[in-house]
Parts: sequence; structure tokens; C-alpha cells
Amino acid sequence: MKKTSAKNIALSGGVFSNVKLNQEIWKATDAKDVFIFPNMGDGGLAVGAAFEVYRQKMNGFAPTRIHDVYFGSGFSDLEIEEAIRQSGFQAKRYDRIEPAIAQLLKDKKIVARFNGKMEYGPRALGNRTIMYHCGDRSVNSWLNEQLRRTEFMPFAPVILKEDAHEYLKNYDPDHAFASEYMTITYDVTPKCEELAPAITHVDGTARPQIITEDINPSYYHILNEYKKLTRLSVLVNTSFNMHEEPIIRTPQEALRSYEQSKIHALAIGNYMIETDWNKN
Repeated sequence: MKKTSAKNIALSGGVFSNVKLNQEIWKATDAKDVFIFPNMGDGGLAVGAAFEVYRQKMNGFAPTRIHDVYFGSGFSDLEIEEAIRQSGFQAKRYDRIEPAIAQLLKDKKIVARFNGKMEYGPRALGNRTIMYHCGDRSVNSWLNEQLRRTEFMPFAPVILKEDAHEYLKNYDPDHAFASEYMTITYDVTPKCEELAPAITHVDGTARPQIITEDINPSYYHILNEYKKLTRLSVLVNTSFNMHEEPIIRTPQEALRSYEQSKIHALAIGNYMIETDWNKN
């Protein structure tokens, strides 16, 4: 940056999966903004190579901002209905499922969410996600154990963009692109440390996903409905998968992981499945 007088930094490659490092780079350089490609590993480098070839061949090519990274597989209501029927689970259909999800989260239930197209890259960004309230610090131990995750895996928050400044220090909505993809940490505010200990790391940081209605309307409305019930607009977001398995992709995988994990509820498309595992 000293050599070029650049004010922004773009990072890619597997080393920048280290979200704390990315924050330290931002602090040390005093850059206006830091961009980390949402798939910061080998998959992202391959995309970068393709873009470079395209740039060389196309005069006047200029990069544009990514709107979202929901590039993966999506499934119709009919496909979801058939998967539920074959599974034997009983499900309830909602015209608007978001208030029902928010109520379960208020009641301190664990809710797995399968909706829309799968996320591109290594982060669960709401469509293949397990959600929980942030007030229980012990969730890091018992939920990881329930998902058979034996190594240390801290949980990350999803936060409404309009309220992010309440939870994250020095949050600037005009220079926070990396925060939309869980690719950087922020120091948390005292309010966050007090009310959301489950997503606050031991060093006083968090790795947020900032959400807007434009990026993911259904996910946004879950948080908005939860805020109406609790006055909090932050939730635990962890990937929907069992330990050492890839993040789930299909309705069948969602139903299988739900049964293996024995969590309280599965919101799959517009359907909700709740199971009292103690009776089974």
C-alpha cells in the first residue's frame, strides 16, 4: 500500500481463511476497505485465474460487485415434498415460515434451515444453516457435541445490517463488504459481549455475517421477526452438517442430518418438521 498508495485491499487464497489475520491486516494497513473473495481457497483462485484470462481478452473489462453467493443447487417444493414423504417425517406447511422459525428460536429451540440455493464457498450463509439464540455461552460445547464435532469450532453470528453497529466496534456500513461473507472478525461491543456470549470469541471478537433484505429476504425476515419478539437482531449461525461431513446440499441430506443430530426442528423450504426425540 505504501508503494501504490492504494486505499483498498483484495485478498484471496487459503491463508485468508484466517479471519483474525484479515482483521489484523485491516488494522495494520488502515485501509478503507478489505475484500476477501468469499471462496478464499483453491476454488476461488481458479475463478480468479479465469477472470484474469477474461480480462486479457476483453478490452475495457472492469470487475463488478458480487450481489450474493447463492450459486449452488436449489430444489422445488415438489422435490422437497417428495423427500419429506419418503422420509416418513410429518411436516407442516406455512405460507410464511419465518415467524414460526423466529418463535422457535425465541423459545430456545435449535432450528436447522434448508432454503433456496446452496452457498458457494466454505461458509454457511443462511440457506444450509443451523440457528440458535446467542445468550447461552455453553452452546459451543453441547451443540458441537450433539453434531459430533470433536475439535474446537466457535460459532459465528448473523446480524441485521441496520443494527450491526450495536454489536461490532467501528462497523462502517459503507466499508464492510467482507462482513457479508463471514471472512473477517470485528471487535465486539460491550452489549454484544453481554447479550450474545455464544458468538463472542475469547479475544473479544466475532466473525459476522451481515444480512440485508436485498441479499436474502427470507433469512432477513427471520431475524426481523426474532427482533420483534426479543429486541435482539443477532443469532448463532453454524453450518448444517455432521462432523467430518460436507455441508448438506439436497433435501434428502437435510433430512438425514436432522435425524442424526436430533435437533429440535427442521425448516425445509416452506415446511417445518418438529420431533420429540424422547418419544422415539
